[in-house]
Amino acid sequence: MKRVIAILLAVFIAISMLPAEPFDITADTPSSDNAFASLLTPYQPLTARVRGMGTTGVAVTGRSDTFYMNPAALASGRFQLSVPSLQITAYHFYDAVKGGGNLFSAGSLLNMANGIQSGYGRLMDMDASMSFTAGGFGLGINATLGINTFADGERYGLESDLFGELRAAISLGYGYRFELPQDFSIDLGAMVRFSYLAYTDTFNASVLSDMEGFDLSQTPIMAGFSVPIDVGINVNMPLGFSVGVVSRNMNGRYYMTGFDGFEAYGQDPFGGKSGSGTRFSFNSGWSLEAGVGWSYNTWYLSPTIAVDFRDIVGMCTTDNFTFRDFMYHLNIGAEVRVLSFLDIRAGLSQGYWSIGLGLDLWAFKVDVAYYRQEFGETAGDYGLDGFTVRINLGYDR
Repeated sequence: MKRVIAILLAVFIAISMLPAEPFDITADTPSSDNAFASLLTPYQPLTARVRGMGTTGVAVTGRSDTFYMNPAALASGRFQLSVPSLQITAYHFYDAVKGGGNLFSAGSLLNMANGIQSGYGRLMDMDASMSFTAGGFGLGINATLGINTFADGERYGLESDLFGELRAAISLGYGYRFELPQDFSIDLGAMVRFSYLAYTDTFNASVLSDMEGFDLSQTPIMAGFSVPIDVGINVNMPLGFSVGVVSRNMNGRYYMTGFDGFEAYGQDPFGGKSGSGTRFSFNSGWSLEAGVGWSYNTWYLSPTIAVDFRDIVGMCTTDNFTFRDFMYHLNIGAEVRVLSFLDIRAGLSQGYWSIGLGLDLWAFKVDVAYYRQEFGETAGDYGLDGFTVRINLGYDR
């Protein structure tokens, strides 16, 4: 089996070396002036638990959340089954509920759109996933449907632009633990994904106030795929301490095809037919992240603390490094599990606080989180609040 995994990794690394037509979706304008700059962010499913803990988890093992934070977590060999998990996130949450009423009403949606600021952000995400881990292996299937926002600095709120985005991935990973003397161990893990991306052209947010006459089927669509690889390591130490490093989204180049509308897209969603549309590619980039974790487990009280540093390469190469830059790369999170069924969470992500709760009833689990996410280029530029609810059926402890 190890030989098979090694061969598969070699094949995917070879794919990454294939030549591609160079194309940068932000080549013509700076990222802050381009709506599609948000697509340069690698696809990484983040659950309500991770959000509530300040988007941390590089060095924290266990549960399905760590499957996507660091594949070395698979080396614990824990059994986990999720069939399925459903999650919804509403951004501009305070704007949506400040007037009262139904969160999913037309009035709340307009309130969310009125809060759009300069640069790119999001209105709403809907996620569906299934995952399975056991004996060091992990398999996950995820799909995220989102609505993105963009304001160019002169047009805000309902005068700004929106575009739809679909991301889906099939992820396969494996982790192996090397036991060492004195209660030390080293976990190594790798994960490869087939990642699919489709997004629409921009359209004006004013359509939210009057959907009549708006025909999304005529909106151009871009779609394609990539095969990124994550590789990670965890060093487990006595007393529940651990240190982790992960290189994420290597080989993150997307090979895309443009379509005139939904009809052409539906006939050829992978763009394999000759002459089906304009072809281009772009690189969603890779990142190097590190973390420190501590956890202590008992049946009545199980605390966890995590500190992560995101995009270490970017942090080390920043000119005139300031405390604000440091906060942009720092995430801190904590969780306390009470009586094995109630989770209380809090965190600090890029300078913004987060809180969360979880209720675990064995085969049924509910997690909620309220947080702020940075959509700007430095800490404090554009913190957008979000509220996430996740329902999971299966076993994930």
